[in-house]
Amino acid sequence: MGYYVKNRRLQSGSSGVVLPSGGSGLRPDAPRFGLIRYNTDIGAVEFFNGTQFIPLAPAGAINYTVDQFVGDGSTTTFGPLSNAVTGGDDQVMVFVGSIYQTPTTAYSITGGLLDDITFTSAPPSGEPISVIQASV
Repeated sequence: MGYYVKNRRLQSGSSGVVLPSGGSGLRPDAPRFGLIRYNTDIGAVEFFNGTQFIPLAPAGAINYTVDQFVGDGSTTTFGPLSNAVTGGDDQVMVFVGSIYQTPTTAYSITGGLLDDITFTSAPPSGEPISVIQASV
């Protein structure tokens, strides 16, 4: 299948490295953390984070969605958010005014397809609430 060369270094002037490639079905059976490969099915470089393969986004290819709300001093749940949140509460950045809110301590994401954000205490009246999500 290939050669293993211990302590291999790219020589000065080398123009690049060819990554292992193949479709999703050809991924290694027991990948190691940090493994990098080119997935021909999705047309992207991906890496193994210890649990799953994650595609790398090219520079400038990340879009941000910002949902804006305003606190009224009594409401704790706001929504729906523009996008469903996958992967947990820490997959969004939340600010009340200019203060960053800590996931699970200050808020949680609830709901299903159209998620809401629920704060542990009501944001102050008139304070802007910004929920920032990134997507590839």
